Amino acid sequence: MDDFLTRRPRGVELGSFSQEVLETLSTFTAFPWPLLKTQAERAGYDPATLEASTLAPIVESLARGVARFNTPEAGEMVKAALMELVE
Repeated sequence: MDDFLTRRPRGVELGSFSQEVLETLSTFTAFPWPLLKTQAERAGYDPATLEASTLAPIVESLARGVARFNTPEAGEMVKAALMELVE
C-alpha cells in the first residue's frame, strides 16, 4: 500500500493505541486515517489519543466504513480485528 496513505498524518502525534488502530485499519482500507479521524470525531473522541474504552463505541462505524468501500466480509474482518484490540 502507498506509504502516503498509511503513514502517520503530518502534524499529528498518535498515542501508541491510536497508532495500533491506524495500522489495523490500514490492512483493510486505503484510507485509514480519514476513516479513523471522521468516526472518532463524530463520537466526540480525539483520534490521536484513543484507548480501548473510546475505540469500543466506534468499532461498528469503522467496520461499516470499511465495508462500504470494500466488501461486507472486509467489514466483518476489521470489526473482529478491532475488537481484539478492545479486549
